[in-house]
Amino acid sequence: MDSSVVVLGRILDAATEEFGHKGFSGAKVDAIARRAGVNKAGLYYHVGTKEKLYEAVLLRLFGQVAGALERAVPADADPRQGFAGLTGALADLFGRLPMLPRIMAMEMASGGATMPEAAMAEFRRIFAVTLTILERGRTAGLLRPAEPVFVHLTLVGTLVVYSLSKPLRRRFAAAARDLGLRLDLPLAEAAAFLADTIARGLSVDATPGEEHHATS
Repeated sequence: MDSSVVVLGRILDAATEEFGHKGFSGAKVDAIARRAGVNKAGLYYHVGTKEKLYEAVLLRLFGQVAGALERAVPADADPRQGFAGLTGALADLFGRLPMLPRIMAMEMASGGATMPEAAMAEFRRIFAVTLTILERGRTAGLLRPAEPVFVHLTLVGTLVVYSLSKPLRRRFAAAARDLGLRLDLPLAEAAAFLADTIARGLSVDATPGEEHHATS
């Protein structure tokens, strides 16, 4: 592999950690360079300014999310199963890329104040997966019409919050011991619960006549 590609990968990995922990404003280029094992001049040579570096990080992260969701929800899949594919893929990504939900939460909290325009195209791909599931389900008569923004934020936002709340849930576990709550359930179970809840809530219930016709 080209050495410059390897160095760039180390820089982006280091920048993802720094931005994920401290946000765009708090992240320091010097700290990123140290994490990546390069000098500041080398970092600027490979990536450019701090803004360009943040853009590269978001493009890589959001590109991974968009690609994973598109693969998880193939065009020939039952739309009702699409929600499980979407949430399952997100849970897997959040497990492998722990800085991803942190950066997503920061961007949501700031209203995308530091999100570069180039990253919006990848963000659009992510939202399009939810929109496609809903449109295909409605067209096929399997899902009731629903506001895509509400559905998308319910699925993605809940998984972001659940992922980030792990340390708090651990602390709360002792105080809530007498309540019998299970606060250590894996993210994959939260993903499956969300998918099932949304799919059941939006599914079109067949009338008795339709059920008889379908089985006759």
